[in-house]
Order: sequence, then C-alpha cells, then structure tokens
Amino acid sequence: MKKHDDVRRRLIKSTALAAGAGFLAGSAVQGGAAPVVSSAHFDARQFGVRGDGHNDDTEALQKALDAAGKAGGGIVSLPAGQYRINGHLSIPGAVTLQGTFRAAPCARHDPYPQLYGTVLLAYAGRGKPNDPPFIRLAGQMAALAGVIITYPEWKQTDVPPVPYPPTVLAEGGVEDVAIMDCCFLNTYEAIRLQEAHRHYVRNVYGYPHWRGLYVDACYDIGRVENCHFWPFGVNFDPKDPFCKWVNTNAVAFEFARTDWQYVLNTFCFGYGVGYKFSESKAGACNGNFLGIGSDSCERDILVEQAQPYGLLITNGEFVGRWTSTSAVCVEIGEKVASKVSLNNCAFWGPIERIVWQRGPNSQFTASACHFVDWTSTALQIDAGKVIVQGCTFMQPKTAAIIGEQVKSAIFIGNQANNGLIVDNRAGNRTQLGFNEQPT
Repeated sequence: MKKHDDVRRRLIKSTALAAGAGFLAGSAVQGGAAPVVSSAHFDARQFGVRGDGHNDDTEALQKALDAAGKAGGGIVSLPAGQYRINGHLSIPGAVTLQGTFRAAPCARHDPYPQLYGTVLLAYAGRGKPNDPPFIRLAGQMAALAGVIITYPEWKQTDVPPVPYPPTVLAEGGVEDVAIMDCCFLNTYEAIRLQEAHRHYVRNVYGYPHWRGLYVDACYDIGRVENCHFWPFGVNFDPKDPFCKWVNTNAVAFEFARTDWQYVLNTFCFGYGVGYKFSESKAGACNGNFLGIGSDSCERDILVEQAQPYGLLITNGEFVGRWTSTSAVCVEIGEKVASKVSLNNCAFWGPIERIVWQRGPNSQFTASACHFVDWTSTALQIDAGKVIVQGCTFMQPKTAAIIGEQVKSAIFIGNQANNGLIVDNRAGNRTQLGFNEQPT
C-alpha cells in the first residue's frame, strides 16, 4: 500500500506543479514579460496530405502533427478522404488528430462496408505484433478523434487472424490522453493503455479481432465510456471459422492494474471474453462498472484477480455465447482474493452456469439481480463466501449449488418460480431466510 500511495502522491504533485507553471506563465503573459503561445488549427492538406487512398500520406501527415507539436499544441484537421498510411504516426503532446466525425462512426454495410468520412488505411505491421503501433499517443493530452481506421489487407478467410501491433498505444507515463469518436473497424488489437494515467476513451466502435481495449499500470483513475465492440464490417455467422475464432479466443475489454477505473455504458458482442480482469506485474484492477453489456460471449466476465477494494458491477446485461453448451456469465477464478459485487444485473440466453465462483479467498455478492436462463445451475459456488439477496430466479430448478469448501453463504429475501432450490453441501455454513417457498 505504501508504494501505491507514493505513486498517487507523485502523480498529484506533478499535476499540481504543471498547473502552477501554467498559472505563472499566464501571469507573465499578462504582464507583457513573455510571449503568448496559443493553440491553433492545422489543415493537413497544407502539408501535402492527399487523402486519395493510393499515395502514401505517412510523411506529410507526420509533418502536420510535428508542426502542431512545435507550436505548443493544436488540432490537425483531416477532411473526408481515405488516407493511405504505410508507416506509423506519432501524435505529440497537446495535439489532436481530428477527423470529420463528432459521434462514433459505424460501418454496418455488408459484405464489406462503404467507408465515408475520414478514413485511415493502415498497412504497416502485418504479421509483426511487436512492431511499433500504428498510432502512438506520444505526449500529455495527445488525442485521436473522429476517424475510421481499417486494415485493407485483412481477410475474413485468415483464421486465426493475422496479428498486428496495437492500433493506438499510449505508454510510459503519458497522462490525460484521449481517444474519441472513432471506429476501429477490423483491427487486431485496437487500444493499449500502459501507464497512461487519467486516460479518456469515449464513443469508440469497432470489431477488434484479438483484443479491443487493454489497460495496465494506470494509477490515477481512467475513464472508458460508450464503447461498442460488435461485428462491424463482417458477415457474422457463429459457425463461420473466423467469427468462431473471435467468439472463443478474443477479449473485448481487459483491465489489469488500474486504480479506480470508471467504465460506463459499454457493450460487446461475439467474444471469447467480454470483460477480463487480469493480473500483471503491476497488479490488478479495482473500479466501478456501470451499464455494461455483453452478448454471445463464452465468458461475459472473467475475473482472474482484483484489488482488495473489489469490483462494482451495476446495471449490467449479460448473455451466453450462441450455440455454446458451456457458457458462463461470471467466472471468479481460483486465485481471486477480493470481492465481486453485482447489483441490478440481468442474465439470459444460452447459459450453462450464470456465476461460477472458484476462489477460496474470494467473495461474491448479488443484489436485486434477475437470473432468467441456465441449464445446470444459476450459481455454482465452489469456495469462498457469497451473499445473495433480493434476487429473482426464473427457472423452476436448482438455483444454487453451495460446495463443501464454502466458508459462508447467505441467501435472504429471494424469489424463485417453484420456490428457491439450493443444493447445500456446506452444512450450517449456509443460511437461508425469507426466500420464496414452493406453492
């Protein structure tokens, strides 16, 4: 905890110093002692960018970005067009690369979408996932907004999909970076945020084929809002080899070490794992997840580890993977030593087990949740502790299996068609009270 607090203090101190420096600079300007450096707009076409989809615009666009960076920051505007990028782009601090969209673009058209607006055609890195990213957010407050990014060499017949480096990467302690109003149409890994404190990801659509968003080593409250990972630009069929690969191997959202992560109104469809909580060398996640959804996933939520402060999941909607006979909505792994809390969540569809808790040191709480469909049992609690209160169970069969290794199980005030049926193997460590009884 001391290391954690020291990192937080350093972040606060550095932010305060930066703010103070800005205040002093402003005072000096008012006194006439220092020149004024103001933000500006830069039209990328004035630097030789063509946007015809054929000529390589990498060098010209990078010149525009660098010019904005040298001016102290600004907006580099890209009008509607298709911009072929054979190399890599780096967005300096305080610079925004801005396309035409002011809301998240989507590309639903089959068999391959007709793309409009500002489109970046990415060619670099095919088969080389360790190469530099397509776009690097290289400084404080670097931002990408209003573009569609697509990989023209991608084919749905490539199974497994050909790996690429991250489409957008921020790492190494950059702060306050942003990705807004973008579509990552057929990327391999869309966004990787590694030690990018106070990141802001908003209105992002797409169908990343291996991983949509990854966050790690964020020690100061990142935000992810209104993101939608779904089979845009793909003829989706759960039996299609490519779709099946994504539906059993890919991860939509993954959170490793991130402190006080806020995630609001996000959705994914057709992934192996919808929301994964993993553990890196830096640690695990704690955070607030509100209004999140996951459809047709083999694991809607997979918790491998979490911080002691826990995961708060509210107003979630979760559906198992279509055609699956083994889908689990919430799996809490054996190594978890924390609490997972579900509030006002709903579960339906082809689900084998809704919640599967395996960790002897984990704790699970469900309040006001609605369990609609399952084939085996709604809740399988193998170990740890559990509280279930004020929930509804719609199937007239076993609602919960309480294993012999469970330390404490409390079920109170729940309703169930044909009465609440609990297979209790933990003896008097399980307490049942005020639950609906068979009629």
